[in-house]
Amino acid sequence: MEYLQRLMRPGENQGFRPIPGTFSENERPASGETPENTDRTSWKKVARLCLGAPLLAIYYLMVVVISLMNILRPLNKLWSFYDRKNRAVNHEDAFSALMDNLACEHSSSVTKMAPEEANLDHSFSFASIYKSEDGTLLSSLRPGYAKLLQSAWDQGKFGIVYLHDPLLDNCGQFLGPLCSEKFVNLARQYQALIWMGDITNLEALQVANSLKVRKLPFLGLLAPKAGSKIQLIDSIEGEQLEFSLASLENSMAKYYPRLISLRQQQQNSELNRLMRQQQDARFHESLRQDQERDRIRAAELASEENQQREEALKQQWLLWRKSVLVDEPVRADNACRVAIRIIDQGRIVRHFDPNLPIEEIYAFVELTRMGLMNESRNDSPAFGRQPDYEYRYPFKLITPVPRCDLDPQVLIRDVDAIFPSGNIVMELIATD
Repeated sequence: MEYLQRLMRPGENQGFRPIPGTFSENERPASGETPENTDRTSWKKVARLCLGAPLLAIYYLMVVVISLMNILRPLNKLWSFYDRKNRAVNHEDAFSALMDNLACEHSSSVTKMAPEEANLDHSFSFASIYKSEDGTLLSSLRPGYAKLLQSAWDQGKFGIVYLHDPLLDNCGQFLGPLCSEKFVNLARQYQALIWMGDITNLEALQVANSLKVRKLPFLGLLAPKAGSKIQLIDSIEGEQLEFSLASLENSMAKYYPRLISLRQQQQNSELNRLMRQQQDARFHESLRQDQERDRIRAAELASEENQQREEALKQQWLLWRKSVLVDEPVRADNACRVAIRIIDQGRIVRHFDPNLPIEEIYAFVELTRMGLMNESRNDSPAFGRQPDYEYRYPFKLITPVPRCDLDPQVLIRDVDAIFPSGNIVMELIATD
């Protein structure tokens, strides 16, 4: 350490400290510097040259940085103010940060005051009223000016606006009236809603411009009026804030009867609105039910028309099929003789041409089941061509032993179970 000090302070006269086993000053050789002293001196010069210049440069650089910080520190708040417009800050977060700052400023201001003066003028701390979970006026706070206006109009209540300027000297002392027992009692008595803003914030600056604020701090009393509007009925600006709560109380007491009347009007309007809303709801419900009944009726009519059209097409197809049905062969030698058991008709024996498809048997059974075979062909209308309709037989024909379904497209002669003779049973197809 001493060596570094001697290195950094080469001009000082530092005494010679002999080490044990060396000559004293009187016994030192007089022949001049020794080679060892010469080497040590040159080494000191090299070390001083290598370390002295960088250390000196670092020292002056730190001096310049600290000086610039001290010079630019007053511009920090101004830069923060202009930089806020480029930040997307949530109203709730900004309001919470503001309340924290106001609590700190008020606490610092009370600490600087004399104890007896603080006890007389400031009955509560800012945090105990607006910050703690059981704060006296915590439920009256609104995080944004727009929410304050909306709540004041909807609930028919007073709105109190406080604009704070943190750039003022000892700005925390102006928060004293907001923490006084008189102000707390006024806010609770008239159920006033409260919003506080920092003038360095864009929202508070816009509010100050709209309310035409001339001096800060500012305390304004807002009240709703007819026509869905909010008016400023009283304001306190500058240092008068501490002594003008009586004026605020008089204004609130004077305007309160009109506020009660406005609340009643709003309640009547809200009641009428609810009644109209219920009437509209009942009307729309009745209209919906009528429309639903009309829709169901239209669907039923459409279904009936489709069924009627379906039945007409079926009847038309059956009449056409009867007109093209092949007559029973006169000679039974080459014919196929089948005994058909038809539901609700009993057992019927008939001969069919073996060169016809089994669909001919299907058609005969369907016509017999529908009772159309009893009509004379002369009574049936003549059809020139097949109707554009695909008829589906609601049954199937099977042979009991061995059990086998008969395919309508197969020729009769190709089915050994019924050619030259056989038994057929009719089974209805189950429908969903």
